[in-house]
Amino acid sequence: MAKNSTAKSGGTSRIRFVMVDAEIADGDIGQITQAIQNALRGPAQAPIVKRITAPAPANGNGAEVHELEPADEENDDIEVIESSPQPARQPRTAKRSAPRTPKIVTIDMNEPVSLATFAQGKDAKSQHKKYMIAAAWLKEHRDIPAVTGDHIYTCFRSMGWSTNISDFGQPLRDLKFKLQYFDKSDKGYEINHIGLDFVKKLGGSDGAS
Repeated sequence: MAKNSTAKSGGTSRIRFVMVDAEIADGDIGQITQAIQNALRGPAQAPIVKRITAPAPANGNGAEVHELEPADEENDDIEVIESSPQPARQPRTAKRSAPRTPKIVTIDMNEPVSLATFAQGKDAKSQHKKYMIAAAWLKEHRDIPAVTGDHIYTCFRSMGWSTNISDFGQPLRDLKFKLQYFDKSDKGYEINHIGLDFVKKLGGSDGAS
């Protein structure tokens, strides 16, 4: 049998060839010969095997099929409810119609006792006081107990008082609900005894001579 000696860097190689001298049976000569040939040939190199990755299976639509991982057992009982935000409701505001333009009504303004004579000497500095004076005069001297914005507008025009009022009915509503100087009827606003007492306190003689 031949043995390879260790190669030394920069030196020479030494080879020793040893012959085998043995007596063997005739039937074993083939095995010995094969063993000697294998020893001289050296170890066989393992064959290189190439791995070919198979394409991923596709479903009916041509898309790749991926294996689903099992869901987390801790989240099995959790139910997610998605809700879209509801828009905030805007409060409804009552729509009020535009105030009606007042009109002149037929009232005898000059027969005794006239409105000018009745109002003489009274404190008529505020708008509400003018309303009270006109309503008291209409009830006591013109037999008109229930008045509307048209009655008051006519009195203002006769007296030359300012008519720069957007809604002639609003002061009547204020005097009724806030001060309770009027009572509401189906014909309008009627000045009550509390309102008449207020007018007397405004001064003047109410037209008495």
